[in-house]
Amino acid sequence: MPLKIGYDARMIENSGIGIRIQHILKFWPIPPEEAHLFIFGDPAVLKKYDIPKEARIIEYKTNIYSPKEFFGHPQMANMDILDIPHFNIPFPYIQKCIVTIHDLIPYHFKAAHSSFVKRMYMQIVFRWIKWFALKIIAVSEFTKQDLVHHFGYSKEKISVVYNGIDIKSFSQNSLHSVKKFIKKYSLPNSYLFTVGIGKTHKNFPFLLKSLEGLWKENKLTLPLVIGGISKEIPTELILFKEKFPKQIFFLPHLPYEELPLAYQGAKLFIYPSLFEGFGFPVLESQSVGTVVLSSNTSVLPEILETSAEYFDPHSEESLKSKLLYLLSNHSLQKDYQKKGLTNVNRFLWHRVIQSLAKVYKSL
Repeated sequence: MPLKIGYDARMIENSGIGIRIQHILKFWPIPPEEAHLFIFGDPAVLKKYDIPKEARIIEYKTNIYSPKEFFGHPQMANMDILDIPHFNIPFPYIQKCIVTIHDLIPYHFKAAHSSFVKRMYMQIVFRWIKWFALKIIAVSEFTKQDLVHHFGYSKEKISVVYNGIDIKSFSQNSLHSVKKFIKKYSLPNSYLFTVGIGKTHKNFPFLLKSLEGLWKENKLTLPLVIGGISKEIPTELILFKEKFPKQIFFLPHLPYEELPLAYQGAKLFIYPSLFEGFGFPVLESQSVGTVVLSSNTSVLPEILETSAEYFDPHSEESLKSKLLYLLSNHSLQKDYQKKGLTNVNRFLWHRVIQSLAKVYKSL
């Protein structure tokens, strides 16, 4: 008799985790004769996405991180396996849960996650997962080792299933489309691009301070376009733009189909992050042929290998020198562009999803 697999898809519209959920369901690797899929979430939301035709949707609208979700959904009791794509587990059913852990950012960046209640919640939940979950999935080898080192997880209990890129929706567009996008959002014809403001580990003040030095010294003329602003623009960014009105441009929250155009229009993509569990943006950049200048920390060397230029995210001089060197070396840019496109092939969703199939079949 086929297994009953329940998949918690409530976070399908979140950034990062949502992209992973969308594509796991789109490329679902288990045929219906082997397992019946039950998707827990909001039916109105789920119908907007590409999900398996044979899957059954079970309405589940409990808020993320609410006390109620600790108890799960009553129909979870009928599942053989529950796939929980984040660490917000339903405690009564934990022994049938495959839990995906993306990173330990709240653990490593205590100042940015200072709520005592939240930190205690994480400590308790991570240990419950360690002791009682059926299986743990990490989105990178780096995250796996982080769990082993800081929480004593067993290596044998963790499987690595990378995130991926869908080149049908994230690939190079025509030059005409890029120019049209630039005109639509009143962007400069050539720019540096970055995303991910508002979180301490993204290291944004460091990037701005480094670029400020280059602009003041007239060593750099390229402006910076900042994407990923989903709410109000932080005050410090507004003040910075007042100092450099022709050097800073803000992009509003973009529809997913326009994101490739933002990356492709850039001369370089800069990613100064101090910590990532995976790092979607660097692959998104490479998939449209844009060269990546990345920090050399956490998971990024694992994902990028030799396909990007690296800098020390604690050293302004390191970023400045690497940026100027890369901008002045066109042959190196071409080399990284070619290597980037090759690197993306390691992370195509239809390939990485096979690792998930192996996890299911092992159970």
